[in-house]
Amino acid sequence: MEPKQEEKPEWFAIRSRQDLRAEQELSGYCDEVLFPKEQVKVQGGKDRIRPVIPRVLFVKTNRTTILNLELKGREHPELNVPFWIYRYPKDKRIQVIPQSAIDLIRLLTAGDTTRCEIFNKKDFKENLHVRVTGGPFKGYQGYVQRVKKNKHVVVKIEGVCVIMLPFIHPDLLEIID
Repeated sequence: MEPKQEEKPEWFAIRSRQDLRAEQELSGYCDEVLFPKEQVKVQGGKDRIRPVIPRVLFVKTNRTTILNLELKGREHPELNVPFWIYRYPKDKRIQVIPQSAIDLIRLLTAGDTTRCEIFNKKDFKENLHVRVTGGPFKGYQGYVQRVKKNKHVVVKIEGVCVIMLPFIHPDLLEIID
């Protein structure tokens, strides 16, 4: 009889109505919890922390653990935070988030998250599939989209979120067929 192979940790996206509490609770059960937040000024000049992607957290653990935690959160009070794992819409399997997507989220939420545009090249039309060829976003692929009248490279994490990259010079983009 073959020994049972240990499950390797993977990234999963989860949705919770109590995202701050979920971050705290799940950090004790998962290898890692990524919940990007930013500091913003509110009326009266006070600083406030708010999520970059409201109600969405990324957790690194194995499939068995995340499925058990999802069940516990719904049926047992010891976890205290109900959440739902993102699943593929067609077959309802839980969706694994690629490490490259997690790296991109970390890169974009680590410091300055200003949104800049692609400019000076007329050949980058909307919905054009492009790859970044240099700089910190080298290797990422996305689509050119208009956002507030400016062109941006948009990277989609299927069914979870869309990430708009900050400034990328047109010379660092190549068109993908």
